Amino acid sequence: MTARRRVLVAMSGGVDSSVTAYLLKQQGYDCVGATMLLHDDPAADDADTGTCGSSRDADDAASVAHALGFPHHVLDLRATFERCVVDKFVRTYEAGRTPNPCCDCNRYLKFGALLDHARELGCDFVATGHYAQVVPPAQPDGAWRLVKGADAAKEQSYVLYALTQRHLAHVLLPLGSLTKDRDVRRIAREQGFVSAEKPDSQGICFVPGNDFASFIERRHGRPLPEGDVVDTHGAVLGHHRGALRYTIGQRKGLGVAAAHPLYVCAIDIGRNTVTLGSVDDLMADELVADDWVWSAPAAAMEERLRDAGDAGIAVGAKIRYHQPDQAARLSFADAGAGADGGVRVRFETPQRGIAPGQAVVVYDGDTVLGGGTVRHADSR
Repeated sequence: MTARRRVLVAMSGGVDSSVTAYLLKQQGYDCVGATMLLHDDPAADDADTGTCGSSRDADDAASVAHALGFPHHVLDLRATFERCVVDKFVRTYEAGRTPNPCCDCNRYLKFGALLDHARELGCDFVATGHYAQVVPPAQPDGAWRLVKGADAAKEQSYVLYALTQRHLAHVLLPLGSLTKDRDVRRIAREQGFVSAEKPDSQGICFVPGNDFASFIERRHGRPLPEGDVVDTHGAVLGHHRGALRYTIGQRKGLGVAAAHPLYVCAIDIGRNTVTLGSVDDLMADELVADDWVWSAPAAAMEERLRDAGDAGIAVGAKIRYHQPDQAARLSFADAGAGADGGVRVRFETPQRGIAPGQAVVVYDGDTVLGGGTVRHADSR
């Protein structure tokens, strides 16, 4: 067995990563299992919650690794997770933006710290149970491609946009061509894995009950400051118990009675106000994103955008995980600065509820080109 056939399998304790390990073993890889201990969540140890990163997950993953006959490690990455995911999650909400912790976990933990650990163990690959596909270059000097998964209901390329060419050469995604219900759970049942009927992860793994506002209150040891709920003209409609409890596009739980539907269309942390408006106030046809990462070859993409100028290039774009691709034009926000100055996405059709802090990911057909974090949205 050559060193290049050795793979570190990220094992969350769930059905997807268990079947990933089984398939790689069947394909002849020398597997090493690894479960990342990310946080302390006693609730995840007491109930079948489907969270990830807890000590119970490690036990389930170790059971599968033992059944398949390869070693299993538990990596204590709580400090890294706290710094790169949880702290950023809190800071983003406190800035009045909507974070995307799953994207950060993939970027900094699964394909950051875990890939570093793989190299220490002499592994050339990291494998995960994501529903996306890595396509190798057709030519020796060609590009790797991150492509959408075959199961439209589970497709996860959106949260993997930060996989660069450097990462893709060392990533295996065996589930990309499979469907979850028809293929993956069937294999898990046939192999008798403890994870076969384990539910999918729901919500934010480190936030009990997905109540992020209470999580932030406990973290700071004080309640969120109360403030005004206003309309788009500044008139006071009511009061809130913390602006962080609201997200752009929210309609329910506003605590305001009105003759027509109202939506959260702005959050101003400085003034501690939440602004409500009509659905028309939620619409925008362009955005600017920063912290941009190219999954396609970066130099080639930068050259294409410079050549295209303000007209940009045609792409499909997503501003939400399971949103269908939206026709758009991609260009630099500041032509002289390249992607470092931000990237502009102009949509052919106005989009509803573009939330600063969320990820925008752009595609060429089924291939991920890159993505970034929404800075702001506008209407032309």
